[in-house]
Amino acid sequence: MTAKLWDAASGKELITLRGHQDGLSSVAFSPDGKRLATSSQDKTVRVWDASTGRELLTLRDFRDQVWGVVFSPDGARLATANHDKTATIWDAATGRQIVILRGHQYSVDCVAFDPEGKRVATSSLDKMAKIWDAATGEELLTLAGHQAGVYAVAFSPDGKHLATASLDASAKLWDLELPRELVTLSGHSDKVNSVAFS
Repeated sequence: MTAKLWDAASGKELITLRGHQDGLSSVAFSPDGKRLATSSQDKTVRVWDASTGRELLTLRDFRDQVWGVVFSPDGARLATANHDKTATIWDAATGRQIVILRGHQYSVDCVAFDPEGKRVATSSLDKMAKIWDAATGEELLTLAGHQAGVYAVAFSPDGKHLATASLDASAKLWDLELPRELVTLSGHSDKVNSVAFS
């Protein structure tokens, strides 16, 4: 129920973040490295000062567990992946709810902003990933093709492609402009939990 901040060079523990009442599901730095956001099964998201460990903000308007949190590229917003089949975009300074993304049939497990902060990708146990307009919440695209729940999503640095990781032991690369599936990456013997671009 704690998160820890470590010095990457020495391995020394710098700060312990205490306050969540249940297990943590994810942690993310703001783009400037000055804040940390943590999501938890206690139905909250907390934002912390990365240099002091002081809690800056707590988001509590969740109906269920929160599986993921990420900052927008400019650090002004947070997006959360929620067990209640939604994702939510928040003002990272005030905690004001900006928009709720509704359309998945099961728990949303991961959320990611595109490099410009204009779109959000979500993944769900409903075997799909979706792309949304980050300002309006409009669903722009549904990517279907996995045989089991989609556990993680990542935009390419140019925002033209999306990678998805699935419980079906594969990852897929999608072209978002066409749109279509480009390739399936298989070879793992168990679920693929995470995916990232170089």
